[in-house]
Order: sequence, then C-alpha cells, then structure tokens
Amino acid sequence: MSKNLLNNLDIKQENGAIFLDNERILLTPSAVFGTLRKELIENIGMARVKGFLLRYGWNLGKYDAEKVLDDEDIPSIKDILKQGPIQHMIKGYTKVHTIKTDIEWEKNGEVKSVYVEGEWFNSYEAEEHLNQFGMTDLPICYTLIGYASGFYSTICGHTVIFKELSCKGMGMHECKYIGKSIHNWNGEADEELKYYENSTIIKELERTYETLLQERNNLSKATEISKRITQALINGSDLQSIVNDVSNTLKIPILIEDVHFRDYVSAGLSKDSLETIQQDFTEWMDKKHSDNSVIAYSNMRKIIASRHTRLMTPIIVQKKMFGYCSFLYFEAKNTFPELDYMVLDRLSFIASLHLLNEKTSFEAMERMKGYFLEQIISGQFASKKEILQRGRFINVDLEFPYHIVILKHQYLDDYLKKELVFYEELLDTIVQYFNKKNTEVIIGQHAANTVLFVQFKKSEGKIEQLCHEFISQLTTKYRGAIFQIGISTIAEDIVDAPEYYQEALSALEMTNPNQKVVSFGELGLVGMLMHSKDEKAVIQKAKYLLNPLINNSSNKDTELVKTLYVFLQNGGNLERTMDELALSKTGLRYRLQKIESCLDVDIRDPEVSFQLRLTLQVLVIKGEINLG
Repeated sequence: MSKNLLNNLDIKQENGAIFLDNERILLTPSAVFGTLRKELIENIGMARVKGFLLRYGWNLGKYDAEKVLDDEDIPSIKDILKQGPIQHMIKGYTKVHTIKTDIEWEKNGEVKSVYVEGEWFNSYEAEEHLNQFGMTDLPICYTLIGYASGFYSTICGHTVIFKELSCKGMGMHECKYIGKSIHNWNGEADEELKYYENSTIIKELERTYETLLQERNNLSKATEISKRITQALINGSDLQSIVNDVSNTLKIPILIEDVHFRDYVSAGLSKDSLETIQQDFTEWMDKKHSDNSVIAYSNMRKIIASRHTRLMTPIIVQKKMFGYCSFLYFEAKNTFPELDYMVLDRLSFIASLHLLNEKTSFEAMERMKGYFLEQIISGQFASKKEILQRGRFINVDLEFPYHIVILKHQYLDDYLKKELVFYEELLDTIVQYFNKKNTEVIIGQHAANTVLFVQFKKSEGKIEQLCHEFISQLTTKYRGAIFQIGISTIAEDIVDAPEYYQEALSALEMTNPNQKVVSFGELGLVGMLMHSKDEKAVIQKAKYLLNPLINNSSNKDTELVKTLYVFLQNGGNLERTMDELALSKTGLRYRLQKIESCLDVDIRDPEVSFQLRLTLQVLVIKGEINLG
C-alpha cells in the first residue's frame, strides 16, 4: 500500500463486485445508514445505539489500523497516525482537519501518551441525524469518535479515547474533537468507556430479568412481612413484639425514638450496644447541629456516624411528628438493599397506626375519667359505694386522700384560641407531667375550667410546690396563654369532693398575675370575705380554720371553743376571761395551751387572733356553733 492513498487508488469491478486495493467494498448511499440509525434509535433507544455505533466505529478504526501497520512503506508511528484521517476521507465519512498532534515517547520508542485536536467537516453522521431527527443538544458523531479511538488505540498500544466537543448536528459549522491517552483523561472519560464494553442486548435482558426477579422477590418478601405485621397490629400486638418480628426476619437491629431521639422501642440490640449507638448519634448531631437547633427530618434519609450507619424515616401521627424509625448497621454503608427501604417504610406506617390507636384509646379513657370526675363533683352518685366501684373500673383507688385542683387558662395568642386540638395537647401535657411525678390524676372539665383530681402524697412534698412547677412548665410550653391554679385542702372522703371543688374554686378566685397558684389552706378569712360572694365558701373556710378544735370535742358547744371566743372578745385579757368563765388562772392557761396545740397557732399573735375572732363570729352569726 502506498504512502498517499488518495493519489493511488486501485478500484476494480468484477462479476458484480467492487474492489479497492484488492479489498471488496460496498457502495451504499449515506441515507441508508441514516435510515438504519433512525430504526435503531426508535427500537433500542439512544443509549444503546450510542454504544453500538461507538463499538462499530472502534472496530472499523482497529481494522484500518492493523492494515496500515502491515504496510512496510510507512516508516514511523507518527506517519501511521496520519493515515487515520486519510482513511476517513477515502471512505467518505468526513473531511478531516488535524489542528494539533502531540506525542510523548517512552525510552524504548513506544508511545507513552498522545494528544490530538481537530475538526470534521461534512460529517455524514451529523447530516443524516439532522435529516432524520433535526437539531440535537449533544454531539452525535458516534461512529467517527469510535473510529478515531479504535485507530489510535491500536497504533499507540494503549487505550486512546476521543470526545466530540461540538457537532454539526447541534447547529455548528463543523465538528470539533479531542483525543487523549486514557491515563491523561484523569477519570473524565470513565463514562465513555462504559459504552465500549461489548454488552449485547441479550446480556442486558438477562441483567434486566435478574433485576426484575430481585425486585419481585423483594416485593414478595416485603408484602409477606407487611401482611404479618399488619395482622399483628389488628390482633392487638404491642409495638415491641412487632419490631422484634421485623428485626428477627431481616437480621437488622431496629430503633424507634421520639422527636428528641430518646429510645421508645428497640430490637436486636443489647443494652450496651444501644448506649453506644445513642452516644455515637449524639456526637454526630453535635457536629452537624452545633447551634442546638430543633432537628426535624421529614423524609427517609441515610446517616453515617462514626460507629454506625442508620437508615431513618419519620413517624407521623395525625400530621404531627412523633419520632423516627431506624434500621441500624454497624458498618459504613453508602447503599442499602431495596428490601430495607420497603420494609422500613411499611414499619414506620404500622408504628404510626399503633401510636394513633394508643393515642385514641388514651384520649377516650381520659374523656371517660373526665366525665366520671364531673359526675362526682356534681354529686350525681347515690352512694359512696357506687363511686368507689366506678373508680375500680378505671383502675383508680378513691379511698386515698386527694386534692381538687382547678386549672384556668386564658388566651393571649389568637392562634391558640383557634387551635381545636389545644385541649387535647393540654390533656397530654398534664398526664405526662403527673406521670413523671408518680402522681395519680384524673382530668375533667367543669364550668369552662380544667379540673384535676390529684392523689398527692405528703411524703413527696407540698402540693403547692408541685403546682408551681407545673404552671411554670405550662407557661414555657404555651407562650400564648396565661394559666392560674386554685388548690383545695386535702380531702379524705370522696363523697366530699363537691365541697373541696368549691374550696379550689374559691382559691382560684384569689389568683392574680403576680400570684398564679393559690391554695385554699393559705387563705385568710378576711381575704375570703373580700373576694368571695359565696356564703357557703366563707362558712366552709371558717369551719376549716377551726376544724381541729371542733373535732377534738364531742360536739360544737365545746368549752374550748367558748373559752377561745371569750378570750378573744376580751382582747386576750386573762383576768376578765377568768372572771367571765369562772376559771382559775391555772385552768385557763391549760385550756389556752390545749387550744394552741389543737390549732397549731399562737393565739397571742395579733393577726392570728384577729382571724380566729372573725371566724368565730361568722360561725356564731350563721348558727354553726352555739356558745350558750
């Protein structure tokens, strides 16, 4: 073969065959290739056609390169490389203009690397694509690119990849290309290399079938797990047993947490492993959220911490975030099996249903308790026995001492006033608070106020302190509302609940912006007279103040009560009191000491003596005691 094929073409025609340099060729219009290209694109898609044409062009280039290498008349690699564009033009593919060719050599004379820049004019591929499809957004001269890559790779002895930078098919005047040795692309040609892999449609179909089979198996397994845990939910299984089932089936540790990432339910984890994971996750959050902002993830996401990886999805109950359900992995993972995604999504849904069911049951029980409390306060039960029996139905022992607490709230924020679920949220907050305090509570509503039946043990402190802490928590949580609390004295008998409700109501009336918690036991009678329009409440307060003294005697007409009354009426003068009661000094002192012991007060204290005198006067005027 001569050095310049353009000037030395040997074309022969014999018996219907055409030969070029003793090699049979076919003369076919380029439009035929355009039609073939169109059919391929419409039938197998552009991506597969690109790979097919790149590999086709590569083999054409490789074939021509091997022929040129066999030509002893071409002395050097550089001259051989020049034959590529010549071969292109001989066969009518395109007109080639090489702009730059840089070759770096190894010491042994082999090509170390090559860099080529050039232009193609009148590319048959670009013209036929324009004829069939019109203008394109991407270069489409796949056969030319493949040819150049195959030709240069065969000559240079290592992979050389060409890329088209612009194309006539994109509306340009010419097509521009560059070619570089694969090691000089620095990974930028990795995507192109995939197209040169000889992946047949049959192999692709096999892979597609395997993928579909895997997806079918995943769907089948996910469906089976979904049916099982759904049935478990219907049968009343708790969330722990459901999570245990999924964890055992998938062999994956599972963790369900609340919105503050406190563990709620876990499976497949030892206590130590759980602590390690929580510590690791806390450290991860500290790094990602150093501003201590509230974190809320609304979609499934992957989290890679130092010692574990978690696939996490939110649990939503009635459009509100409850917490998160996570699959845990003790190794770093960037990808997860599709089955894990499917089952995690279903498990979070089942958890949402379970929690919604619990919430609904809880609210129904609390409403029932609230109605029961309202019946007690309204005095609707015929006997104490009936009240106690009803209490057993809701697992509350009403034989223990109790306080009646009335919680009043006012809205400053219009949003809170319009919020339909505010009372439900408040109910939940109350229950959570008293549960943490290990205090039994029944919650109801009466006369637009929230009424609490609280069984608070004296050994745990003062009810007033408990309520101060509670109102502080409410004020912090609901900044658009004002809360006030009235507390009754301690009651022993459930039948007396209506009276103690009145005590709490009287105490509530004494609250103000500076004193948000008032106990009936702290009220003086003067305060009651000034603020209360309820005569019964005033009498009840008076009885409460003198109750220890009255209960210490056999009846109301006690000598101790009369002694106290005369002593106070005489301004604490012992002599006049002795004369009026005909008592000795020793006898009077004994009675006064007995009175102070019963009432636990110093009757010589001016404020105390004033309260006691007023109390006695109220009871005498109302006929509650007879001093004869």
